[in-house]
Amino acid sequence: PSRRHFSYNKRLVSDLVSTGFSMGAYHAANVFFRRPDLFDRLLALSGLYSTEYGFGSYMDEVVYRNSPIRYLGDMPEDHPFIQLYNLKKAVICVGQGPWELPESTRQLDRILKAKKIDAWVDYWGYDCSHDWYWWYKQVEYFLPYLLNEV
Repeated sequence: PSRRHFSYNKRLVSDLVSTGFSMGAYHAANVFFRRPDLFDRLLALSGLYSTEYGFGSYMDEVVYRNSPIRYLGDMPEDHPFIQLYNLKKAVICVGQGPWELPESTRQLDRILKAKKIDAWVDYWGYDCSHDWYWWYKQVEYFLPYLLNEV
């Protein structure tokens, strides 16, 4: 696929960044973890990373292949994707305030650590709600890291 180039602080950036908030964070993480050959960066804010939220206990191959907690949890430690993930930058963040559900992020965090997958998993405070106000602040905070400016 072609990559779109954009200018950020007078610097050309060509990395493909998968980004999302809330349900979009799930989608961003899912495509990043399923296709590390295509995506270079991940910014997932306030997401749920298991299909149980929408499908309950139902599971088939399609649902499994779209549940990062499931397929990453079952991934062998020598899987070639792990090396690819570790060449990339991933940020996964969740608040702990109203309407946030940090347990899904905690579960994903435990899996990433167990598989030795490098990612910046960050938990913001109990004042940080599931809202655009906070996502704007988080994008501003994490973007310099993702764009190699720190």
